[in-house]
Amino acid sequence: MAGSNTVFRIAELDFDTIKLNLRNYLRSQSQFTDYDFEGSGLNILLDVLAYNTHYMSYYLNMIGNEMFLDSAILRNSVVSHAKHLNYIPTSLRGSVAKVDVVVEDTNPTSGLSTITLPKYSQFQSQQINGINYTFVNLDAYTASKNLTSNTYTFSNVSIVQGEKISYNVSVDASNSKRRFLIPEANIDTSTLIVTVQNSSADLVKTTYSLADDVTTLDSNSKIYFLEESNGNQYTLYFGDNYIGKNLDDGNIVQLVYLSTSGEASNKANSFTLTTPINNFSNVVVNSISAASGGAERDTIDRIKFLAPRFYTTQNRAITKDDYGTLLLKDYPNVEAISVWGGEENDPVVYGKIFISLKPRSGYVITDIEKDRIISELVSNRNVITVTPEIVDPDYLYLKLEITVNYDTTKTTSDETTLTNTVKNIVNLYNDTDLEKFNSTYRTSKLQGQIASGDVSFLGSDLKTVIQKRFEPTLNESKNYTIDFNVSLSRGLYTEKLYSYPTFAILDGQGVSRNAFIEETPLSFTGVESVDVTNSGSGYTDSPTVTITGDGSGATAKAVVVNGKITSIVIENRGSNYTAAVITITDSSGSGATAIAVLSASLGTLRSYYIAVSTGEKVLLNENFGDINYEIGRINIYNFRPLSIASNPNYASGVLTLNMYPAQSTIHPLRNRLLSIDSEDPTAIEVTMEIDT
Repeated sequence: MAGSNTVFRIAELDFDTIKLNLRNYLRSQSQFTDYDFEGSGLNILLDVLAYNTHYMSYYLNMIGNEMFLDSAILRNSVVSHAKHLNYIPTSLRGSVAKVDVVVEDTNPTSGLSTITLPKYSQFQSQQINGINYTFVNLDAYTASKNLTSNTYTFSNVSIVQGEKISYNVSVDASNSKRRFLIPEANIDTSTLIVTVQNSSADLVKTTYSLADDVTTLDSNSKIYFLEESNGNQYTLYFGDNYIGKNLDDGNIVQLVYLSTSGEASNKANSFTLTTPINNFSNVVVNSISAASGGAERDTIDRIKFLAPRFYTTQNRAITKDDYGTLLLKDYPNVEAISVWGGEENDPVVYGKIFISLKPRSGYVITDIEKDRIISELVSNRNVITVTPEIVDPDYLYLKLEITVNYDTTKTTSDETTLTNTVKNIVNLYNDTDLEKFNSTYRTSKLQGQIASGDVSFLGSDLKTVIQKRFEPTLNESKNYTIDFNVSLSRGLYTEKLYSYPTFAILDGQGVSRNAFIEETPLSFTGVESVDVTNSGSGYTDSPTVTITGDGSGATAKAVVVNGKITSIVIENRGSNYTAAVITITDSSGSGATAIAVLSASLGTLRSYYIAVSTGEKVLLNENFGDINYEIGRINIYNFRPLSIASNPNYASGVLTLNMYPAQSTIHPLRNRLLSIDSEDPTAIEVTMEIDT
């Protein structure tokens, strides 16, 4: 019998295999013979044994998974592992707004020269998805009376979304470990204030702060520790008289914090004060910046990602990766982050670290949030000799023109359904592959995903347009430089640069025209520059410079210094040159020679409008700007728009420049973010063509 056990395979743990192994074992003995009969009692016992073994193997496997951070599934297990790495999961965060509060003194004889806006005064936001949110100020503000207007103005008041919660707990011998559960799942731990009152008879209070560096603590340090508990709640505990001061029996722990709604209140920008100030009823709240920064609590995946990285930083910002880890932990509203050193910047700036943040909602974080991040989250952790600077993401928007050939005999879907299938594929590609700082756009990959989207799809033609958006200053003549940072395709007649929407500008007669910008066709075929190979001598006047070749329109002017031609300046590059010869003629001097450098990297921009009466294109300025195709840079000269036409696809006052890239792959670069704008209905244009 002992030898028969060798046929029993213990490495296979699913139910059917376990039962089969039990049957194989029973075949090696002769005492029981009805194990193969499905209706027998022994067969039922085999089922019970197989089920029990299967349950135990699954249970032990789950226990094994929970023992490691990477494989843990339960939040309690993930949080427990993170605690060993000194990582506290981030709680909900209330959004923050800036407001001015103007109080009118309707009683001039009140005699109040100053008034105070108390801490935790309540503000109510406008409705967002049918809900009014409560905001409070965490600091008190004082305002002096303006005797001219009889008003008090509280300027730059920071208000945080949430409702004030107060909670007291007495310390006694039954809680020897001095651990206290905070009974609030929606706490914003960044607003938590912990004070300890000596006793009910002794009202002296001491404020305790959250411990962040145990190496600086001693037995008298007034600190507390925080950790996440079950149900997304947090447990507060104190020191042991070795690392941090312990509490005494009879002490009263007083907690004040905000219960918040997280990111739901982001974008609130209209508020009313619901708490009276010195019985004044005429109060106006002016919004300075909309609410932002609200975020949800750490997810399991986020804890797994951040905990080991936070451990390596030791709560200090030394390397650029440290900055990224600390900001992702302390600023949960960040969806993506890019950090690079000044030596990697263009231009190089030594002694700086550059940080670019993409918020979960919106496109950029506010200036107020930037200042807060620098002062609160970065400056107290970074190396003194390194200056952090936050820059906005450089958005490069992609507009896709897709033509899909399909076979009608292989599908029952109509053209609208197939079009939506293609758009859904593109949107999924945008969500998974783009909108991250390290994302790469590959036309071939997207075409492959489209091809597999439906059995009827035979192939696709995909043209990519890249778009930059900028907001020009109205009624002021300025130069603008727009960097695509991608090599650009040289436009011919159809695939060339264009602007949108129209902008109002004055023509030569002072008449306002609704104009566009476009790339001058074949302008890159002109003469880019002239190199003087011999300066000659004896020139008294500027000699005549003639450019001849197979193109036309190029003109230039010589610069004479002390009888020598020092340089030749291009006045008009012309077009259609494949070869050009420079001739210098002058009766006074001689000997000067020069050669032409044909343009390959530079093109010209021009502005135009469409005549209402004829529908014809009328040129306004043939030297509106230039394009450097190789580095992807556009310069616009002396641009003075009167207005920018409104368009529902873009923000007010925004003008877009649209261009075709030279390559089908666009690689990541510092703070570049590639995005297919889901709010722009023209971003994905799909044409379905029946294959014949």
